[in-house]
Amino acid sequence: MDTSPPSHESFPQSVGSLAAAYRSRGWAAEAAELEDAIASAEQKAAVDTTTEATTISLEEMSVVVKNCLNRGWWTVAADLGVIVLEARETLLGEKDLATLTAMSNLASAYWGQGQWDKAAGLGERVTSLRRKSLGEKHPQTLISMSNLAATYRSQGRWADARALDSKVVELKTQTLGRDHHSTLISMANLAVSYASLGQYAEAETIERQLVEVGERTLSATDTSMLTWKSNLASTYRDQGRLSVAERLEREVVDARRESLGTSHPLTLTSMANLASTYRAQSQLVDAEHLEKEVLTTSETVLGETHPQTLLSLNNLASTYRGQGRLEEAKDLGVKAMNAMQQVLGEHHPHTLTAMADLAVTYHLTRQPRDAERLASWVLQTMKATFGENHPHTLTAMANLGFIYQSQGKWDGAGGLAETVYARREAGLGKDHPDTIAALEDLRRVAWVEAADRNDAQRRLT
Repeated sequence: MDTSPPSHESFPQSVGSLAAAYRSRGWAAEAAELEDAIASAEQKAAVDTTTEATTISLEEMSVVVKNCLNRGWWTVAADLGVIVLEARETLLGEKDLATLTAMSNLASAYWGQGQWDKAAGLGERVTSLRRKSLGEKHPQTLISMSNLAATYRSQGRWADARALDSKVVELKTQTLGRDHHSTLISMANLAVSYASLGQYAEAETIERQLVEVGERTLSATDTSMLTWKSNLASTYRDQGRLSVAERLEREVVDARRESLGTSHPLTLTSMANLASTYRAQSQLVDAEHLEKEVLTTSETVLGETHPQTLLSLNNLASTYRGQGRLEEAKDLGVKAMNAMQQVLGEHHPHTLTAMADLAVTYHLTRQPRDAERLASWVLQTMKATFGENHPHTLTAMANLGFIYQSQGKWDGAGGLAETVYARREAGLGKDHPDTIAALEDLRRVAWVEAADRNDAQRRLT
């Protein structure tokens, strides 16, 4: 059956209905954005009698989608993006360049909402279509590949992300040159994939280069410059270099608050990163203050089930645990874990981290069976998902060893302590705080085992 193209009346009507729905929710700014775009399209259509009115409306709404993406208005970008994409496909077909742009924008909106499976499916589709119609080296194809890699990272598919990021850097270096700004952005993405895989030295090398380039060529508040600084700070934190991480993160938070506002997703991410560094330095009051602000704002701006909101919830639970507020930590930890299982799935890195944290809380609240059961499952799943040498896996291994120690299972604890120390020393270096902690743990286990052997020998004699 033939499909009738959307009429000039039906397309604005759909957008108008969306604006009305936003007004009923109290989203005045979002509703006004759509209403202004409808009015602008009508004015242009009245003047331009040579262009179809629907085409003018589509162009106007496409600009709104892009603006919403830039502002972090993910829900509006997704809602309007669906309407635009359906109209583009009906009028032009899925291979038209305008349709592919609409497809790419909608995938970006889904990514921002944390609907990463939807974003990946649409991202794979638009990447495939652009490769076939435009070629692999075309700028729009490279954008699709880069966006898809970002989605893979969000899904925890870090090896897939690294492979795509490496390909994009290679192709951009060939076509644009290594010093082109677009190439530098792709290098930053590759560094993030390296860091996600625990390859911190590789990430740091790239990120330091980018910050040095940015300091020479960009303003201190440039969006790319702030992203590169933020990424380098995160790598420093992962390496245990906390004071320099804090300094960089403070700079980024201050700049993003001023340029983007506190409610922008990028600002919230920077605030969460700084809070994590505070927690790592046992500055728990500062961490709690920031994390509460991030959580409250994220719930309002992104929604209670957005992955970033759930991550904020789990971060606050970790800070409560560090403060000894164990029942509050357990309540928040259970809430975060259950929500992540529903939204992200039980094998997602965020979910596994929440489970690992909750296992520690169970241990501290004297729930040894729950602690061991959860910690054992997390460790086996992380081994299969991340690999046996990934820093997250080693943290899970150390946690299980600590639980074994409290239960007097010294043989099991000793084997885990030896493995954690050896792998952290090889992967992170002997001076990393996690390696030092692993060495102290190994010495403690060895001391207890030696004392047990001495007691046994005395009993025999």
